[in-house]
Amino acid sequence: MFKTFTLIRKEEEQLSDTEGKMTFHLKDESGFERKVSGFTHLDENLNAISISTPRKREHPLIQCLFITNVDETINIEFTQYNDVFVRNDQDTAEKTIEELAREMQNKPVRLGPLLKSVEIKSTESIH
Repeated sequence: MFKTFTLIRKEEEQLSDTEGKMTFHLKDESGFERKVSGFTHLDENLNAISISTPRKREHPLIQCLFITNVDETINIEFTQYNDVFVRNDQDTAEKTIEELAREMQNKPVRLGPLLKSVEIKSTESIH
């Protein structure tokens, strides 16, 4: 299942010297707006260097949004994650991302588990 999102706004909050929170405001392909958030690990300059989420079903989305700029559109293929994660499944909620990644390796491979739309503009022709 492919989903398309446009990042409308990104908010950052410092929780401690080493942890922060990032909230992403999105609009999907049907115009529905939602927000998702994750916890960031901060370096010594208080820059976010990684992100995670307690909702493992949102992991691919959060990881992609972390490297996405405001007003960019992303396309994410969730089929493999949906094969492993079941909504409100306590068993998967207690597994680590590493355990779930190993489990996903046993699932059929699908086209691009994570695709980011990028428009390339160039004044040079390709030969």
